[in-house]
Amino acid sequence: MTGPTQPPNHPTTDGRFASASPNSRAHLFLFDVDGVLVEARGYLRALQDTVAHFARRMGVGDPALTEAEVRAGEAHGLTSEWDSAPAYILTLLIERLRREPALALPGHWEAALEKLGARPFLLPHPDYFTLVARVGERRRSLSETSHAVRAVLRDDAQSLPASQRDAVAAILDELLADTHNFDRAPVTQYFQHLVIGSEGVAQTYGIAPCFEARPYLLDYDVAELSPETAARLRDAAQAGRIAPVIYTARPSLPPNGSATSARGYSPEAELAQKLVRLEDWPLIGLGQLQWLATRCGAQTAQIVKPSPVQALAAIGAAVGTETDALEAAWAFHETGELRGPLAHLEAMTVHIFEDTVGGMGGVRGAVELLQAAGVDIRWQPYGIAPATGAKAEALAAQGIPTYRSVNDAVQTALRSV
Repeated sequence: MTGPTQPPNHPTTDGRFASASPNSRAHLFLFDVDGVLVEARGYLRALQDTVAHFARRMGVGDPALTEAEVRAGEAHGLTSEWDSAPAYILTLLIERLRREPALALPGHWEAALEKLGARPFLLPHPDYFTLVARVGERRRSLSETSHAVRAVLRDDAQSLPASQRDAVAAILDELLADTHNFDRAPVTQYFQHLVIGSEGVAQTYGIAPCFEARPYLLDYDVAELSPETAARLRDAAQAGRIAPVIYTARPSLPPNGSATSARGYSPEAELAQKLVRLEDWPLIGLGQLQWLATRCGAQTAQIVKPSPVQALAAIGAAVGTETDALEAAWAFHETGELRGPLAHLEAMTVHIFEDTVGGMGGVRGAVELLQAAGVDIRWQPYGIAPATGAKAEALAAQGIPTYRSVNDAVQTALRSV
């Protein structure tokens, strides 16, 4: 006699998702973090304070970055503050130099800050809305957001005198060449001190903090997912109706099951999981992709959303381990070979809860690749955005239905399963 079998779509004992029966359809619920599960007030405040800090050091006053400008940037693909912070700061630098064409500038960031700070020159508020729209346009032809930022700012720097252009080009390279590398990105270093606090910097990066700070993610973030909705999701997962996975560009720890040291991996996605009490859900964040990039010789920025690699890994994590899902996603993306958990997918609908077009595009691309490989898979998007504004407009332009709250979107999605 054989033992009892699991019902269709039942979570396995390790929290992963078992294959569906031939006559049923699995439902994968894929959740972004910022703007969806969590109101990322900590990141917003840290971004604003980072830009303000360097503005003061440049002697240009404090042209405060507004929330509307930040949300517009996110709508145009500037979803990582490691890319957007230097974009806003370097725009101030170029605007400052336009007004002082005779000023000779050193080609090194710290030296340039010292020289500029010694001779203050107040600036009017820059046109950040136009900046982010131009970056969004350039992202269509460039794979990495930091490359799009650098291309736009290089264009802007052409209006400067030849005597300043070389120095600005060197500073653009210094600040934008590797924005996701803490050791090589001065703006990222300052931002991370605010986001995870000085103790977090010491633990994560193994260095003495440059200044004391409390973690903004603990002081300012707010849970968007209500306790009641979280309980409904946990019940649905336990009953085998859904498989939940978190899909975020937030920095995170290495994948579960790997032997990699956590040094250099910032647990920011895990802090959000703790805030909404979903610590046991599978997670495919930036740390997992960093681990994959190291193993495969890739660049992390090239496989994070909107790349389909991250979405493929998230889909695979519903039916397998995080490490197996990541390696299967890379193999499928590179060779078209379905292996590991992706080779075991049954009929599935991917419900994606996202607040940006880029994140949606990554999932759509992954689903289309799997469909072309013969997998019976569909996607159902749920845009999370205010009723008006740049995000709502960008989602509507793609025909994506929007909801004011993730709680409303989840209620709708659960009715369909």
